[in-house]
Amino acid sequence: MNSKIVDLKGNPRAQSSPPVSDFWFAQVDMRLGRIEVMVSRLEIQIWLIVCACAGLLVFEIVKALSGRV
Repeated sequence: MNSKIVDLKGNPRAQSSPPVSDFWFAQVDMRLGRIEVMVSRLEIQIWLIVCACAGLLVFEIVKALSGRV
């Protein structure tokens, strides 16, 4: 039975500092995140403008169909 037991003592891994590129990728990720937030805000603003224009168009159509000038 002892022949099936494995000794799991391992050598500790050396602590290495992260590569410099990790900092660069973190900066890129942060900037891309900001761009995504700006694009989503712009998309919401465009949809609000489109819906407002559609609402005004509906009011004008109703006003024209009702016969008021």
